[in-house]
Amino acid sequence: MEGFPWWTDEQKRFEEEVNEFVKEIMPRDEETRWRREFPWDIFDKIAERGYTGAGIPKEYGGLGLGATGACIATEALSRMPGVGRTFLANMLGGLRQVIEFGTEEQKRRFLPRIAKGELGAIVITEPFAGTDASAIETTARREGNHYILNGKKRFIVSAGLANRYMVYAKTSDDPEDRRNYRHLTGFIVEKGMVGFSVEKINEITGFENVQNGVLNFDDVKVPLENRIGEEGQGWRVMTSGLNFERTLICSQAVGWLREILRNVVPYAQRRVQFGRPTIEFINNQFKISDLIMQFHIGRVLTYYTAYLWDLGWDITIDSNVSKIFLCEGALRAAIDSIQVMGGDGLTTFYPLSAIMNVAKIENIAGGTMEACRLVIFRTALRQMADEFKMPRKVIHKELGVPVSIFEPIQKQRHLDEEMLLKFLAEDYRINPGLYVSRDDIKEYYDINDSKLDELLVSLEKKGFIKLYRDKKGISLAKATYEGLKKANPSEYYRWFPNWIEGKNIF
Repeated sequence: MEGFPWWTDEQKRFEEEVNEFVKEIMPRDEETRWRREFPWDIFDKIAERGYTGAGIPKEYGGLGLGATGACIATEALSRMPGVGRTFLANMLGGLRQVIEFGTEEQKRRFLPRIAKGELGAIVITEPFAGTDASAIETTARREGNHYILNGKKRFIVSAGLANRYMVYAKTSDDPEDRRNYRHLTGFIVEKGMVGFSVEKINEITGFENVQNGVLNFDDVKVPLENRIGEEGQGWRVMTSGLNFERTLICSQAVGWLREILRNVVPYAQRRVQFGRPTIEFINNQFKISDLIMQFHIGRVLTYYTAYLWDLGWDITIDSNVSKIFLCEGALRAAIDSIQVMGGDGLTTFYPLSAIMNVAKIENIAGGTMEACRLVIFRTALRQMADEFKMPRKVIHKELGVPVSIFEPIQKQRHLDEEMLLKFLAEDYRINPGLYVSRDDIKEYYDINDSKLDELLVSLEKKGFIKLYRDKKGISLAKATYEGLKKANPSEYYRWFPNWIEGKNIF
């Protein structure tokens, strides 16, 4: 595939190089999956070429290709699902966290090790804290220049294989810290630290030769210099890392989609049923067209998000949108491709069933689809607030219908109960099924919150309006039937299209 127009020449050359490398090692990867051996020799070769340093600046031993380069490498290597997931987990084990939150000493200490291929792991999930990551129970208690970690983590990719583990633990029980997400802290825990052990290796569908396990922390003494960011900054460190993880997972899914197409299209061209190749059946053409669309759109989404990363933009919405589109799409694509290939698609002689399994995993790992949707919703309400403003409308003097206006509003400095009730009554004509927000009222009247509350409560007590209260207090108001009658005569609210004959209304 051609690189995108915004890629540098170096990034384009890198894509060609890493894809050629994948062709060389794919036969060996297939051997290790059949034998259920971890492909150490493949990772030695990846390390020799410096691919794990694709996203690391050159001054710290990396290739300096940014998030785009990290995605290029992940996409190519993910044509081999096990290798791709381990490669991805390695970069999640501190790369972005150290770059954004690490001290200069930590950058010089950890980043060259990542660039040289030292395996890492991301360590968040616990027995009682999955999607609810803020409920982490693993504790970190400071004692002098060390922290003492106790707890358990599970579903950790590369458990036991990695040397470096990006761990999040609770450092405060203060309810105020908990409410403000200042109760967590990030640490790099290293293999060999006393009390740090693997408790269990899971049998995970799709991970034939990749270790996934449970980690135990029993009074593990972690030096202060292994703390990433300040104490209590762990939530910020974690969410930054998760956004990066979700972007890389997208590039992983692009690699799967590419591998699906490499198998399903030539298969359908060669499989003959009912006297003709199955690719000639229109239903198969529809499915393959959907696969191609998923691949192209997903690839654009992924590398656009990576490009925004490299520009320093906030990609919270983009990374979560991309993850949902790619992970749900890749799972659907794998299922559809198996349908095109029939029974052969379910055998392990083709990669489709393996891709289906790992695609399902990524619908959960790195943020469930539901969690990603919540992030999009909450972030968008904050970042896109101007886009979600209710259009301002007034009743047209001649037509008697609501029409949009965009002229600046001259706020009135005085507001009393009668004026407020008439304001709500007019809004009934414009938006008969909606409440009015405080901001709607304050857009037209220069009034402080306490005075506005006083007017609203007074009208409520008189039965003229109904209020909705949230945690912060009064947020919405509407006129009641009695309030509408009090504000205006009934003729004020009547309106009929001009084609209606008077004899047909009453």
